[in-house]
Amino acid sequence: MQKFQFKLNGLLKVREFKEKKIKIELGEVLKEITSVEEMIAKLHRDIDETYKAQEDLMKDPAAGKMIQFFPYFIQGKQEDIKLKENMLYALRKKYERKVQELAEARGEVKVLENFKDKKKTEWRKEYDKKIQEDMEEFVMLRQNMKKDNY
Repeated sequence: MQKFQFKLNGLLKVREFKEKKIKIELGEVLKEITSVEEMIAKLHRDIDETYKAQEDLMKDPAAGKMIQFFPYFIQGKQEDIKLKENMLYALRKKYERKVQELAEARGEVKVLENFKDKKKTEWRKEYDKKIQEDMEEFVMLRQNMKKDNY
């Protein structure tokens, strides 16, 4: 009897590939989220440093143009933070969609794997039954040969 072959093995491989692809995309989204969060943290640090620099500048006499610079700089950084937070929100939504896709892909793979296991179990039972029948037939032939020889 031939060894077990799962007829839907090609489909199973395609679905496993799709699952791996989604995992990679999910990793990339997480990487982007981390990067944007780091940018936001850096912008907040820049604002803090700007306030400190402004306080240091105010201790000594300074030109009006120099003092005028700080509010515009801080406003620009705050607007940049808002943009990054919007980007972060969009990335998190994308992450949630990818997690959902991954769950669906895993489900599809799991269904096929369970089906494959079921078919393999059926094949194994059939194979064992065939071997048992062959052994019984061999024993019967051997007994008949012994009877014939006496």
